[in-house]
Amino acid sequence: MSNYESNLRSDRGIFPLSELAANSAKHFGFRPVMRTWTGNGYNEITYSEFNDKVDAIGRWLINQGIVSGDRVAVLGENSPEWAASYLGIQVAGAVVVPVDSMMPSAGIRHILSDSGARILLASAKFLMDIIEMERIPTLEKMVCFDCKQVEDAILLDLVIEEGSSSKAEIPKRKMDELAALLYTSGTTGHSKGVMLTQQNIMSNVSSISRIFPIGIDDTFLSVLPIHHSFECTTGFLLPIYCGCSITYAHSMKSNDLIDDIKNTNVTMMVGVPLLYEKMHAGILRGIKKKGKKTLTLFNTMYKIVGGGEKIGLDLGVKLFRGLREKAGFATVKFFVSGGGPLDPATAVFFNRLGIRMMQGYGLTETSPVTHVNPPWKVSHVTVGPPIPGVECKIIDANEAGIGEICLQGPSIFKGYYKNEEATRVVLADDGWFRTGDLGAIRDAEYLQILGRQKNMLVTGGGKNVYPEEIEHHLNRRLYIAESLVLGVQRESGYGEEVAALIYPDYEQVDLYFESQGKKASADDVYNLIKQEINDAQVELEDFKRIRRFRIVEEEFQKTSTRKIKRFLYGGDMLKVDDKGE
Repeated sequence: MSNYESNLRSDRGIFPLSELAANSAKHFGFRPVMRTWTGNGYNEITYSEFNDKVDAIGRWLINQGIVSGDRVAVLGENSPEWAASYLGIQVAGAVVVPVDSMMPSAGIRHILSDSGARILLASAKFLMDIIEMERIPTLEKMVCFDCKQVEDAILLDLVIEEGSSSKAEIPKRKMDELAALLYTSGTTGHSKGVMLTQQNIMSNVSSISRIFPIGIDDTFLSVLPIHHSFECTTGFLLPIYCGCSITYAHSMKSNDLIDDIKNTNVTMMVGVPLLYEKMHAGILRGIKKKGKKTLTLFNTMYKIVGGGEKIGLDLGVKLFRGLREKAGFATVKFFVSGGGPLDPATAVFFNRLGIRMMQGYGLTETSPVTHVNPPWKVSHVTVGPPIPGVECKIIDANEAGIGEICLQGPSIFKGYYKNEEATRVVLADDGWFRTGDLGAIRDAEYLQILGRQKNMLVTGGGKNVYPEEIEHHLNRRLYIAESLVLGVQRESGYGEEVAALIYPDYEQVDLYFESQGKKASADDVYNLIKQEINDAQVELEDFKRIRRFRIVEEEFQKTSTRKIKRFLYGGDMLKVDDKGE
């Protein structure tokens, strides 16, 4: 037996999502499952109370004529109401359609229309927008989460009241049945409906539960949008499966997040790289503000912890206990990052502070997690080995072992909704899923992600360049907030040269020039960013170096999981740089 296998925990088995709330209520009964901020404390709901709501919603939907295979949509902020609706739809035997709450109205209407949703359960503010839309032919009823009455909508409280007295027969669900229809937010601009079965989702939940030592004493902080598969599986379904509790963050402001962590004893959080990188930068800024003496002491302790790592000692838990308490992280055990590549420096930082930080990998089409660094053996430059049940291989690899990542296992999706052609492109007859991501398998089956196949540039010299690698170096610079590396056609017409759009960290830029006693001109900012780019490229080979760049004045547009929508930015924006050169 391998060391990896020997460290895996047992699980509760795999069963349909429709049984999750009842199963957990049986095991964890009167323990708190969720809590939300009321403005004057936290409101808690127990596993038993939550299951009652789920059951009532399911029976009400059955009474409305919902049958197996019908689509029912849910739209709103992270909340117990959203969660109960999601699982209530499963109880009714229907297919849940989680809608991105950050989408514009046109996108919401497209999802509701394309999926053929018969009923929508949503927050009042979204229902108000939907009422103003052109009528959606399939949509028969709307349910409002809030106490506020919305025209033509039924209050969720009334739904639960009616469903609680219903004797409707609950259907027994099969594991190969369709459970969810998730529309990708689309960094490419093309939204597709991903079909996930009961087996897909619950096998993923079960496998992840075997890796992390979590249980009834753990509390998750729910930060990411719950409609997204990453948060839905790992920040909602997983903690319920394991008997944990969930605190719904009452805002994304750093002070509010810290209050939620401290006030509810949060032990685990799932987030995207940008969130952790901002937390990393914020802690360092706080240390620097305390003066040179505090900064010197921190740097000395940080080096001591780093030295201990080399001989297998984890000194950060004890040495940085005081810092974690002051930062509000006294109870935190795990940070898990996904949705994009995490800067290894950020991962090292939190691990040395005594918080085990691990990054993983997956896609909506894989339910979503396929790889994660296990707590007992973390690699900061990889996303870890495959989770139990998942197989990974690299195809069309080059001399460096880099090729397209392909995956196989019980969590691989059924296909794209009403799009057989797109399904055939990525899903082979033998079950292997072509991800479109580039990577290489390192020691002990740990996977290193190099970028998207579609984003790869080819230079005039025939060299492959991965934009994500260069962006990683750029984004670590103090005066660069975000970057987007693109290929621009060379004048000869053969190959591309590397170029970049840069969004400066204007707060830091202003502070720099204030310290110089001057007000920055456009030329000053340009020269500062140019120097930052040059410094960022010191470790890069010459063919990867940026030949031209342009400064942009606004943040790049992003998906709900903070990935830049690359399709909105073309090489024509880089034909000349800011100096007109």
